[in-house]
Amino acid sequence: MENGLWIICAGAGLTLFLFIMTHRRLNGLQKKTDRSFQDVDRFMAARVNVYAKWAETVAAYDLNEQGMLAEIMVIRDRFAMMTVEEKRYVCRQLDTFYDRMTASAARCPRLRTSSMYIQLHACVDEMIEQMPNTCSHYNELARQLNDEISRFPANMTAILFGFEKKELFIRSEKTDISAI
Repeated sequence: MENGLWIICAGAGLTLFLFIMTHRRLNGLQKKTDRSFQDVDRFMAARVNVYAKWAETVAAYDLNEQGMLAEIMVIRDRFAMMTVEEKRYVCRQLDTFYDRMTASAARCPRLRTSSMYIQLHACVDEMIEQMPNTCSHYNELARQLNDEISRFPANMTAILFGFEKKELFIRSEKTDISAI
């Protein structure tokens, strides 16, 4: 009877130790991922500001895009208070705004030849090229966290302590409408 009690206590102790170590590992990955997102967040804030300037230029030449300008200004004003999920959604919205602004330039020759438009378009294109570099570290850490959460026994620990999988940033491919 005593041997059985010792075996049960040892098993419970090992299980507790396993949960504690798994929790510490998940917590460490979560913190690293959150710190890495701060770099992405700074990049996205700069991107929103450039898009706001670009939208002002586009709206000055194409009055049909005043609504887009208003949307971007609201995003710019609220960006610091947005959640991570909202910021991911904004990233996808900016891709849509990119398409709208380049299409507007294709319709309006004066806009397309404007020095401010050309400068801001080049700046945005450069930012789009830098985005994979900025997001790659975050994506790597988020992938590690997601993989860890998917495995046994970490998946049970993740459920117990509320760890959730992170969404990855995906680069969308752009077509160059300004060359038209």
